[in-house]
Amino acid sequence: MERNQYLLPAIIVLVVIIALILALSVSGNNTFNTGTVSFQYPNSWSQESLVGNFSNSSIYSSVTLTTNYADSNGKTQPAYIVVQMQEKATGSLNLPTTNNILLNTTNSSVASTTVNNITASQVGSVGTNIGSKYTIIDKDNNYYLITYICPRFALNQTEQAYNNLLQTLKIN
Repeated sequence: MERNQYLLPAIIVLVVIIALILALSVSGNNTFNTGTVSFQYPNSWSQESLVGNFSNSSIYSSVTLTTNYADSNGKTQPAYIVVQMQEKATGSLNLPTTNNILLNTTNSSVASTTVNNITASQVGSVGTNIGSKYTIIDKDNNYYLITYICPRFALNQTEQAYNNLLQTLKIN
C-alpha cells in the first residue's frame, strides 16, 4: 500500500522531467556560419545539405533546411528553407519580370524589405496546397536567394522560422 502511495508522484515527476528535456531540446536556435554568411534557425529544423562554402571565391553555394509538420490527419509533410548564393554573371540575363511571375500565380504579393541594412525584394505566393516566399538580395558581386516552400497548413510556423532566419542573417 505504501509503495502505491509514492508511485503516482514519482510518475508525475518523471513525466515533468521528460517534458522539460524535450522542450529544451526543440527550443532555441542553431547557428549556421559558413564563409560570408551566418544566420540562426530553430532547433526543430535540420540542415540537410550544403553545397559550396559561401565564400567570395564560390560561384554557387546553397544550404537546405527541413522540418516535418503533421497535418490534421497526422500525416507528416516536409517544409523547406533554402539559402543560395550565386555569383553575378557578366553580360545580360533575360529573366521574367516580377509582374510576369505574378500574372501567372494566384494569391501573390511583392514587397520591398530590408535585410541586415540591405534592400531586398520579396515575392510570396499561397496556393491551394503550398505556400512559398522568395527574398532576393543583390549585394556586391552576388545574388542571395532565401526561399521557403511548405504545406499550406504549416504556413505560419514556416514563416516564423523564415523571418527568424532573415532577422539574424549576416552577409559579410
